[in-house]
Amino acid sequence: MRNYIIKRILLLIPILFIVALIAFFITNLMPGDPVRVILGNMAAEAEIVRVKASLGLDQPLIVRFFKWLANIVRGNFGDSLYLNAPVSQVLAERIRPTFLIAVFAEVFGITAGLLLGILAAVKHRKFLDQFSITISLFGISIPSFWLALILMYIFSVRLGWFPVSGYEPFAEAGLGTFKYIVLPAVTLAFMQAGLIARMTRSAMLDTLKHDYIRTAKSKGLSTYSIVFKHALKNSMLPIITVIGHNFAVLLGGTWIVETIFVIPGTGFMAINAIMRRDIPVIQASIIFVALIYVVLNLLVDLSYAFLNPKIRYQ
Repeated sequence: MRNYIIKRILLLIPILFIVALIAFFITNLMPGDPVRVILGNMAAEAEIVRVKASLGLDQPLIVRFFKWLANIVRGNFGDSLYLNAPVSQVLAERIRPTFLIAVFAEVFGITAGLLLGILAAVKHRKFLDQFSITISLFGISIPSFWLALILMYIFSVRLGWFPVSGYEPFAEAGLGTFKYIVLPAVTLAFMQAGLIARMTRSAMLDTLKHDYIRTAKSKGLSTYSIVFKHALKNSMLPIITVIGHNFAVLLGGTWIVETIFVIPGTGFMAINAIMRRDIPVIQASIIFVALIYVVLNLLVDLSYAFLNPKIRYQ
């Protein structure tokens, strides 16, 4: 196991290098001049040249790449061109609401998805099975921006249960922070629940056909014991894969929902950075998302050994 973990960690280095290479050159080849965005279109040419030199943007692209790469290895992503603050500090501040939304969405999605998937498998080809399939297809198919607007209209505008938009940190609002999190989390949870429900149903249907399940039934074990202690436990490998991938998507992909609800998370930060041509923030956002994906994929792979003792990593 230790050798496998070391190999996988070493394998992350070339993956992240390729991501960094793509992120750097794509962001620097984007149309638009970030210096003109900072100074405005009416800025004097001498001032533009001076600012470019101070930011190092007058150097050859390949030189800037290796300097930037050396800095990010040390955890230095540079300074935001617009916010005039270290990118790492900005990212650390913005990750809190994103993490809260992702965790709540994943909890809602796992709970609803597992329940729907288990009911569909146990009541195969019955009403509950058809109901579960319909709900899961609805969750997978509905665009998140449309669902966000519908939930906002019903629960914020019409009922007034939750704020229409905005966010207050936990240090200032206490438990009141969660009223800003519920609607974005539920919006994202719909898709997660649909994916998890379909995978749970498929895995459970396959497991329930095995001989040891029929043996458990012949011994008179309760339905609860058969479903949760035997069938679900032995169906968890593909479900865990979906859950791990979904959580990575949530942490790195809340951009649309955060923009709609005006949540100052990493997604909202990245969208604003793209509009402002804030290259260091865009680059850090891409690296952040890639790092989340590779780390969570590693954790999912390692979890297989705990769920199935037959799996041994070399």
